[in-house]
Amino acid sequence: MKNILFYGDSNTWGYNPENGDRYPYDVRWTSVAEKLLGEDYRCVVAGLNGRTTVFDDMWKGCRNGKDALDFELQTHKPLDLVVIMLGTNDLKFVDAHRSARGIETILMMTKMANERFSMSSPVFPEGAKILLISPILIGANSENNDENDLMPMGREESKKFAPLYKAVAEKCGAYFMDAAEYAEPCLIDCEHMMPEGHKALGEAAALKIKEILE
Repeated sequence: MKNILFYGDSNTWGYNPENGDRYPYDVRWTSVAEKLLGEDYRCVVAGLNGRTTVFDDMWKGCRNGKDALDFELQTHKPLDLVVIMLGTNDLKFVDAHRSARGIETILMMTKMANERFSMSSPVFPEGAKILLISPILIGANSENNDENDLMPMGREESKKFAPLYKAVAEKCGAYFMDAAEYAEPCLIDCEHMMPEGHKALGEAAALKIKEILE
């Protein structure tokens, strides 16, 4: 049995932009991936609306991804792979370059989990494996969308995610894929995926995960 932890924000949680609810279980990209991976895989989803990489949100508590990471790693160990997709919410506060620095911190914390928690059983019995997914783009005209609270240059900054995150993944020894190659933001809030986006991303993620673990 392969154990996988998905660590992300609202698009990993399964936020439905049409009503603010959570998509049904089988619609979410993580569930699409889990179904395609089959019975030899166990997937745990730790997605939180508004989660950043390492930045505090003065309006919403508990959103700093750095603060919650160790809890999730320790809670769900042993793990064979951690899949991380964060960064969109960073654009409320910083640009893509500083978000890349934040995701590097997250990757290094994950990569060094066995060493950092050496007094307990290992998080990664077979060695740390990480798949970093750069987020989907922010939709066009997002600065004029009342449903979107990202910085005015959010779309242009989001275009920088893939190359910056790919470079960080290579530096940290992580695997990489770009969610924007498979899914687009909805027109409602320019930030979240519709069901077809979840399906496409889940299918792509399943193929990548099998490539890594098999």
